[in-house]
Amino acid sequence: MQTPAERPAILIVDDTPTNIQLLAEVLHAHYRLKVATAGKTALEIAGKPESRPDLILLDIMMPEMDGYEVCRRLKQDPATQGIPVIFITAKNDVVDEELGLRLGAADYLTKPVKVSILLQRIGNLLEREQLRKEVETQRDQLEARVAERTLALSIAKEAAEAANRAKSVFLANMSHELRTPMNGILGMSELLRRRVTDPKALDQLSKLTQSAQRLLGLINDILDISKIEAERLTLEQVSFSLGEVLENLISLLEVKLAEKGLRAFINLAPEIAGMTFQGDPLRLGQILLNLAGNAVKFTEQGSINLRVRLLEESAADILLRIEVQDSGIGITPEDQKRLFNAFEQADGSMTRKYGGTGLGLCISKRLVQMMGGEIGVTSAPGQGSTFWFTARLGKATQSAVAPMPIFSGDTPAAQIMSRYSGAHILLAEDEPINQEVSRGLLEEVGLTVDLAEDGVQAVDMAKQNHYALILMDMQMPYLNGVDATRTIRDMGADSLNIATPILAMTANAFDEDRQVCLDAGMNDHIGKPVEPDVLYEALLKWLTQSGN
Repeated sequence: MQTPAERPAILIVDDTPTNIQLLAEVLHAHYRLKVATAGKTALEIAGKPESRPDLILLDIMMPEMDGYEVCRRLKQDPATQGIPVIFITAKNDVVDEELGLRLGAADYLTKPVKVSILLQRIGNLLEREQLRKEVETQRDQLEARVAERTLALSIAKEAAEAANRAKSVFLANMSHELRTPMNGILGMSELLRRRVTDPKALDQLSKLTQSAQRLLGLINDILDISKIEAERLTLEQVSFSLGEVLENLISLLEVKLAEKGLRAFINLAPEIAGMTFQGDPLRLGQILLNLAGNAVKFTEQGSINLRVRLLEESAADILLRIEVQDSGIGITPEDQKRLFNAFEQADGSMTRKYGGTGLGLCISKRLVQMMGGEIGVTSAPGQGSTFWFTARLGKATQSAVAPMPIFSGDTPAAQIMSRYSGAHILLAEDEPINQEVSRGLLEEVGLTVDLAEDGVQAVDMAKQNHYALILMDMQMPYLNGVDATRTIRDMGADSLNIATPILAMTANAFDEDRQVCLDAGMNDHIGKPVEPDVLYEALLKWLTQSGN
């Protein structure tokens, strides 16, 4: 039950004492009453927060300021416009009532007023006003919470973006810092292998190279999963044939297959064999190599079967299902649940027989998802495993064109030596070991090499000498390779090297790094660690195209 202080307050505005007394006798038992005998006084009472009423009973005919004017001013003031106003007047013309309601009054009662009607109208209006205030309060609270949550999300978003930027910078630096020494290790190993004749030393160098390649594979896996998590890995969209991808897969596995006496079978649906696709053949091959490589690793006898079939086809794309089946050790249902998690393997014990990081399947899953597909496995211990995935590939608008061999017969290295021996090459490289490796590989095929140890030297030497080709590292002191290339390209028509092919040879191996190099005016991008055959193929291609 409400105490007197908790009752709603009603302001009675009337210049006739008798009218005020009559209304007071009816209302005092239910409400707190305030009285004003003039419009100006009513506005003053309503304008003060401490005396503001919950409802106003307003007469129309008053001296100095009539009720209409009082109502108009109340509704114009944001502080008082929400107070319900009931006109109580002897004016019973419809026009007068319409005017009052148009000015914002909630009700219009004609004297004499029945008490029951008056109490009912007041009660309804106060209840409605109370509901309005509650809704308004809830709305304000909700808006405050939304604003608070929005601010929190904004702060969290900024923090996440900052963390992602930091991760991206760290990832780029890690890529460069890890690949740079690996280039030195693999490069020096290759140079030694070309000079050593002792069988035991050659065997040791081969094992050194295998270990380095294994470490490089681990580095690539870690960088791949980091790029995926940082949302920096993108898929290329080029034309290719599935046959070429599968042929490359078998060539990569043939040594391990032969070592274990395993056979590999490929079942490619006829309707797919002649098709040309649009997508990323390198990443598709990476998925296949991960799955087929695991199949070989965990299979001691029997065969590896690879099946490709068409699930869906539209005018623009197709959905393929690819399965890799082995006759190996199989996987328990419990272990299958963890297979596609990062750094997880079926056998995680310290006595495990098979090596690996547990990243291959996780990377494959992410790549498959990027290709609009799914990945899974069916297996049982001792009964082998079948890994499967789907991938949505575009239909190429033109036939995939296989790379045209520049020459036939001799290796690229031999062709460079016979055709371009003595050609003048500028090598821009700041790291001493990589300088020795790269210079050794270039001089071994008869090229004459000038060395620039930073970007400034590279620009100065390009101003003074014409080169058949320029090899440019990206990260160098004083002036990086990208800006050095722009400077060389901007030297004008009289430049000695305006048309000289410039090839990035760098540990910055991300797709966006390649694009940055091309945008700066470079012609190609060779990632470190540099494979000699890849380097020689690129050199032969650009020396031939430039007419040197």
